[in-house]
Amino acid sequence: MESFAILVIIFSVIVIFILVGIARSVRKKEKYTKNIKSRISEITPKSDPTRYKGKSKILEWLKSEIMENNANVLRLSKGYQIKIPRGHKYDLFSAIKITQESKKTIKIVGILTKVIPSYLDIRNSKILYGSTKDSFSVFDLDRDFKLYSTAPDMWREIFTNSEIINLLQNNSLHIQHYYLRGEYMEALISHNQVGLGTTILSLTILIHEELKKLFGILDSTEIEKLVCYNCQDPFDPLEEVCDKCGSSRPRCIVCLLDLYPSDIERDVVTTPCCGVYAHKDHIITWLKQDPRCPNCHKNISHWLGQLQIS
Repeated sequence: MESFAILVIIFSVIVIFILVGIARSVRKKEKYTKNIKSRISEITPKSDPTRYKGKSKILEWLKSEIMENNANVLRLSKGYQIKIPRGHKYDLFSAIKITQESKKTIKIVGILTKVIPSYLDIRNSKILYGSTKDSFSVFDLDRDFKLYSTAPDMWREIFTNSEIINLLQNNSLHIQHYYLRGEYMEALISHNQVGLGTTILSLTILIHEELKKLFGILDSTEIEKLVCYNCQDPFDPLEEVCDKCGSSRPRCIVCLLDLYPSDIERDVVTTPCCGVYAHKDHIITWLKQDPRCPNCHKNISHWLGQLQIS
């Protein structure tokens, strides 16, 4: 009887562990779905573009969606040029130009405040273009688009983000051309899909966020809660020592100064080899003199070029 009771207890414990694992998996999936819906709602236009009938009215609507009443606008012969202030939701761009290119197309041009490494050219597969040696494939996009770049492996990594894939797939009939190079972005979209204009801007922001992750560049929210090297517990913005294990606040591995939220004005990165923090400009200076990581001494000279253009 005792052995039977022990078996029952062991079986019960296993069942409990399984149920807890399933519950965690469900919560994680619900959280991911919620985040996706939240991001999509951010790029969904607040007003209804279908009530604007004329071409000029369509551009007027798009202009108002981008402006948010705090951007400077210059009227052009075919549309508008909008200067984007700091703190604006599209402040990855310094300026955005929207023009009516033809009866059926609207062109969106953006000047970025950050440099995009390599180039990316996405063209609608239904439009005939000549093939080049820079063409490459991404399984989820091959049916709808032709892709071109000199750094295909990097862009394949970017396209593992399901949000980016979904935005492109859901609008494949209306995106004729999307192009990124250096600080320049250009897109050609169907004129009757004006809401796609803001989606294109949000797509560029998503791509930039993925590039930052790829190169280990942290955004402002990540800097506000750096992770303790010892126990991996997040630091609160003004915490001097870890409240869980008592370890010191993370420092820049080069200048050895503690990192605080005020550092959001300058980029903070994590090294690709051992994941320690550093001011971006400091680690660039270090790697120009010594190709080895100042912490683990692994050769990371390949990372220097990425840092300089990101």
